[in-house]
Amino acid sequence: MQHDTKKYRQIFESKSPEEIEEMNQLNDEEHQRQAESFKTGYEKGICYLCNKPFKTISNNDPCLHWLLRQCRFKKKDFPKIYEKYGYGNIAAFIRWCANQERLLSNINDLEDEKSDRKVLSYTVKWKNIEWTFDCSKNDFEGHKGTSIDYPHYHFQMRIDGRQFINFNDFHVPFTDQDLFVLKNSVEQGDWFKQNFGAIGSGMQEAVSVELVDILEHTTRSDNEDEATYHLSTMIDASDNPITGDEIYEIQQEVERTGKTFAYVAQKKLKERAKVQTVISPADSIPDIASRTEHKRR
Repeated sequence: MQHDTKKYRQIFESKSPEEIEEMNQLNDEEHQRQAESFKTGYEKGICYLCNKPFKTISNNDPCLHWLLRQCRFKKKDFPKIYEKYGYGNIAAFIRWCANQERLLSNINDLEDEKSDRKVLSYTVKWKNIEWTFDCSKNDFEGHKGTSIDYPHYHFQMRIDGRQFINFNDFHVPFTDQDLFVLKNSVEQGDWFKQNFGAIGSGMQEAVSVELVDILEHTTRSDNEDEATYHLSTMIDASDNPITGDEIYEIQQEVERTGKTFAYVAQKKLKERAKVQTVISPADSIPDIASRTEHKRR
């Protein structure tokens, strides 16, 4: 099915602010209902979709929790999942699980690390498993003149760093709903944006937050593997030198409050020194697994 995103935009722009607000509210309420149901089940090791423990597998009832590999899920079973669930459902479930273990920084969906040739390219980590979604523009258009002439993506799954599902094992078709969402995101991104809600947010959302909000609401971490951000702070006090005692006082407040050095330094020294903080993703976020594409002849 073809999707005329300009037509969708016209329909959207013809609606009143009240209608748009109602649509967004209904969508948010449904998302919140599912998120709460997911979290309740996750804490008990039960899948909110099928109401069965993560450790169970029923071949006649495929479910997304198979991808957690707590059951005897095998590579050959993957088509049963994607024939039942679209990309959006699979990605949401995986991202939600990842954020239960480590918020935001288990999902490397940074736009700066995605090639311009990609529609999708990101990696999600959960415990000892890493999943990667990859879709080039050629994949999204379908490989014309071949048996793979339909829009699709590629999927990789690694367990303890070892191969389980490889990118070239499957050409996973997008559902019509997937295409509606992705085409609008690509072609009408100024008004239509795909996201997975707060429970499914990744590092792209994390680095899109205003600097002042990051400093105010983050706390320091002694474990790099648990950190979301890496903060580098430079203090220029050439016109009014800072004493060692003042630095010690800042460090003491950091220890006492749990706030970052950057936040406390900004607060304490803003009247007499230039304090500049550079925020970047933590080094411990997963690398985006790369896929070698076959060139068209």
